[in-house]
Amino acid sequence: MQDIQRQIEDLKKQIRYHDYQYYCLDNPTISDFEYDNLFKKLQLLEKQNPQFITKDSPTQRVSGVPSSTFNRVKHIVPMLSLDNSYSTEDILLWHERVKKNIDMQIEFIVEPKIDGLSASLIYKNNSFVTGATRGDGEYGEDVTENLKTIKNIPLKLLSDTIFETFEVRGEVYINKKDFQNLNDTLIDGSVAKFANPRNAAAGSLRQKNPQITAERKLSFLVHSFGQTTNLQIEKHSQFIKLCSKLGFSIQKDIKVCKSIDEVINFLNYLQNNRDNLPYEIDGAVVKINDYKLQKIIGYTNKSPKWAIAYKFPARQATTKLLSIKLQVGRTGVITPVANLQPVQLSGVTISNATLHNFDEIERLNVNTGDDVVIERAGEVIPKIIKVAQKNTEGIFLPPMFCPSCNSKIFKEDDDVYYNCINPSCPAQFKRMLIHFVSRDAMNIDGFGEVVVEQLLKTNKLKTFADIYKLTFDDIVILDLFKEKKANNLIKAIVKSKENPLSKLIYALGIRHIGEKSANILAEKFKNIDNLIKASYDELVSTNEVGPILAQSIIDFFTNQQTLKMIEELKVLGINTTEPEKDTSFSPLENKTFVLTGELKTLTRKEAENQISALGGKATSSVSKKTNYVVVGENPGSKYQKALNLGIKTLTEQEFKKLLNIN
Repeated sequence: MQDIQRQIEDLKKQIRYHDYQYYCLDNPTISDFEYDNLFKKLQLLEKQNPQFITKDSPTQRVSGVPSSTFNRVKHIVPMLSLDNSYSTEDILLWHERVKKNIDMQIEFIVEPKIDGLSASLIYKNNSFVTGATRGDGEYGEDVTENLKTIKNIPLKLLSDTIFETFEVRGEVYINKKDFQNLNDTLIDGSVAKFANPRNAAAGSLRQKNPQITAERKLSFLVHSFGQTTNLQIEKHSQFIKLCSKLGFSIQKDIKVCKSIDEVINFLNYLQNNRDNLPYEIDGAVVKINDYKLQKIIGYTNKSPKWAIAYKFPARQATTKLLSIKLQVGRTGVITPVANLQPVQLSGVTISNATLHNFDEIERLNVNTGDDVVIERAGEVIPKIIKVAQKNTEGIFLPPMFCPSCNSKIFKEDDDVYYNCINPSCPAQFKRMLIHFVSRDAMNIDGFGEVVVEQLLKTNKLKTFADIYKLTFDDIVILDLFKEKKANNLIKAIVKSKENPLSKLIYALGIRHIGEKSANILAEKFKNIDNLIKASYDELVSTNEVGPILAQSIIDFFTNQQTLKMIEELKVLGINTTEPEKDTSFSPLENKTFVLTGELKTLTRKEAENQISALGGKATSSVSKKTNYVVVGENPGSKYQKALNLGIKTLTEQEFKKLLNIN
């Protein structure tokens, strides 16, 4: 066993080294294939020997479960903010203040000020244990699991020297290119596009599900330290170099300056070249490099006197608002976009700007024909920040009808967005179709996104009901389809007609309705007609149905196109009733299950549904009340906790046998 443990530790060390070369130095020394083989070998050894899995293993980057809240963390050393300056004159005045009691030459260090979110990482005995946001400087939020997903944050320091405590602070950010790619994926309107990279970084780091954070391609750059032991260095520049050796990414555009004139020259250089950097910066930070001098100069209550932030001027221009276009997202969200008289801004010709929503239009008091000030402070799509000259009366009013399908639109009281809820609206129909046929909805096997796109081009699909009018001849002409595949898809479409009402309710894509609420509604109302006729009071009296969900259901079923489509579905033989549940005793009745690792023959959702159908309950955390822990491939810490608590564990095969499924 000691030999296996040594193998695991050696693999972890190799992978950490290659992660550092790739993510921090951009200098990979092995191929992706070789790296993947190392990683798979480590996964296999840890699977076979879960007692040797540690939190700082490279396989544990995404190991946390979704959280409903973030715990507060008190910073042992407060994370102070910096005083801001907006001109070189301000920098010169700051220089005069700091040198008053200093009779020696002062060395400075200048760092670009990344437009992201500050975070603190604490390492104990070289292993990453806690990560928190800056918060109010005294207390932050515990985002440890999310920070673990950031590839250039080492889970273990690359050092033979053991640091009992090492707290490094820096900025979580997203590169310009990755920011653009992220916004491009948010085109369906279900999630608003991020206004700028900082919002994207902050929103991504504070996701309740670490898996979502992992998909956002965040990065981390060091800028300072907090509580740290064994740190025997004299200058901030030395600390930055140390961090690089320990496995952190550091900024390349950092400069040690021997005079204040050199500082100002470098500030001007950064301002003129900011667009060439891979990430957004909104200024620079000037610090005294020597730690002894920092202590002599000291602090105010809110900020260090030995450092100052230099903020770049906002990038603005004035132009005319020619028109306001209304765009319909794929979930029906209607967004106003400003069409501008083209104007040059930061070397780019700007002809469109975001207006976000109609509350923003009202706040700006803006209308077509007004002269407006636009700003591109780190934004891919500029925004209108104010009206320079009012040339019209009043403001641009929200529409009453959808600009795509002319259906009546709706706005909930606590929502800033207007929505089209017509499920056949052309602007959102593709996304709705993909959802309708998906596994968790009507589960039409073989009816993927590519098939949807091809059928839309043939003009065969205009409502959900049209799916059930498709013929063999309609399908066999599609790309990559032959006779057998076309017949299989027809069979899958026919089979989906037998789905229970709960599947149909979820498939319809009613706003705010997920699988759980669809099941609850189907169980109570039994058939689609009862749900359509349900009053507001009947709906809100239903378990877990609140006012927002109730109103969303009423709005959806008062749409005439929706009602017409549902009648078509009935005529075409789609089941619109919910079968009675089997109330006979089940061996899983009141039993609690926890799933860990990857199952080979079932998805996590399918396994949970099977447990629920047989009277059991699937939970996310292991406790003394847990009856079974189902262990798949690459189990996490839940497996070890189950062993420690003496809870019965099941392999996938044992689990399926208990459920009596093949």
